[in-house]
Amino acid sequence: MLDQLLRSETSDQKIIQIIRKNLPTIVSIFALKPISQLLNHSVTISIKDEYFEKVGNSSGFIATTNGLIVTNFHPISNRQLVYKILWNDKFFDCALFHYDDVNDIAVLKLQSDKKQIFPTVTLGDATNISLGETVITIGNVLDEFEKTVSKGIVSGLSRYVKADSNYRGILEYKGLIQTDAAINPGNSGGPLINMRGQVIGITTLAVSGVENIGLAIPINPVKKIIRDLKSFGAIKQVSLGVRYIIIDDLTKQTYNLPVNYGAFIIYDTSQPSIMTGSLAEKNGLKEGDIILEINNQQINLKHPISEYLKDVCIGDVIKLKILRDQKELMIKINVVNA
Repeated sequence: MLDQLLRSETSDQKIIQIIRKNLPTIVSIFALKPISQLLNHSVTISIKDEYFEKVGNSSGFIATTNGLIVTNFHPISNRQLVYKILWNDKFFDCALFHYDDVNDIAVLKLQSDKKQIFPTVTLGDATNISLGETVITIGNVLDEFEKTVSKGIVSGLSRYVKADSNYRGILEYKGLIQTDAAINPGNSGGPLINMRGQVIGITTLAVSGVENIGLAIPINPVKKIIRDLKSFGAIKQVSLGVRYIIIDDLTKQTYNLPVNYGAFIIYDTSQPSIMTGSLAEKNGLKEGDIILEINNQQINLKHPISEYLKDVCIGDVIKLKILRDQKELMIKINVVNA
């Protein structure tokens, strides 16, 4: 009994330490509509002698010491509105640095009048998540409860859902992390944190009509975005530089191919299928090759080449399994040029 109490106390202390470390990185993102005067009700605010009607708010977290903030794109996608960041009880202007509307990810730049070193989260690895592991969410709930903390477990992986957005219609989400940690309106864009204190996801939505089903976007695409922005000031999208078709049963039959999966680098007399100076050319890929796998992951209609390259950064090494003349080859490519 005493051992159980001690373990429980140790676990509680660890959670408290994780929360204390990450709380200073959490921001509120206000969606505002400019108005001519301050109206006498709770949804209007004044910022630096400007008046706004508060339309909504979401959460975000600081990822770099110079103030890059990660959040969801859908709460900040209405270009008719103004967005302000509330951090440390102060409002800041922000600029949209990068967004990925397909994956619902946005990076904002917090704009400060003076040079400031901001506290940051630690980005983890969403590929090493286990069902049942403890996770923590932090966010700003229902427009009024700032930095609300909840705890739960990872209750599902690789979830696919469709959701209706106010401004962008139906959104499709793939590969989501499911958790029973509370995710409420205003939580969108906040961090999902593991017991090592690392952010492994961006809390995105809760499933309506049921209890305790929240969903988060895995953090790995964000790691590439932040790394590229810090290194190059822009996103570097890695490409092999090949023209190909994904093989299925029909393609196999049409081209008399030996397999019904993979990416077939096509023969084309009108233009080359291996781009000059590309990674494919530099590493000896040829027309007629079939790329079967990237990093031990099979290529098919549901999982094309682009899906496996989207998280690859300059400096990474990728492994290709190639089928050429009925023989399988392994090719390692050092990504030196995007």
